[in-house]
Amino acid sequence: MAPKSDRVPMPLFMDVDGGLCGMPFNNAAVWWELERFPTFAPAPYPAHAWASRAAISALNDLVDERLIEPIWCTSWDAGANYLISALGLHGGSWRIAPVGTRQGDLMLRDNWIKTLAISRILKGEAFVMVDDLLGDDSTRPWTPQRRSIHQTFGSANSLLLGTKPEKGLTVVEVLRIREYVTERSEGPGK
Repeated sequence: MAPKSDRVPMPLFMDVDGGLCGMPFNNAAVWWELERFPTFAPAPYPAHAWASRAAISALNDLVDERLIEPIWCTSWDAGANYLISALGLHGGSWRIAPVGTRQGDLMLRDNWIKTLAISRILKGEAFVMVDDLLGDDSTRPWTPQRRSIHQTFGSANSLLLGTKPEKGLTVVEVLRIREYVTERSEGPGK
């Protein structure tokens, strides 16, 4: 394995609502592991976010080990960087794959607006994406969003994690990211 300083982190495209953060019901968490954090974000962003402290810690480990480069891919666009200090995320201000709309689920002629945002950044390298609109890989038919990403990038170069919107990112999902990124960085026969 390459030393940490030589390692090129894999891009990790992160959604906020339902992706990193769970979606509350009547301003209360619906999953026991979620904690409420102030976002310190101005309107129109929510004043609070719900996230798993354990999942954030596990995600921070991946950032600190330079296994991933987190990139926001959310309708929050630049507003997502308010969550860096609010949630205690590592890595400084994260890059942004601008979605350019408050409609992160928008489809344009079978292309998801987030597929277009990612394609402006990627040049064919492997990546990970976390978003609640991706649904479950094993459930058919796929969501239009998963199908759009798959048709554009294929499955050989990507790990698409469809989170449960009521939970957001979990430790189990971060461990899947670790496994995928580690296998890709070590390569076959290393």
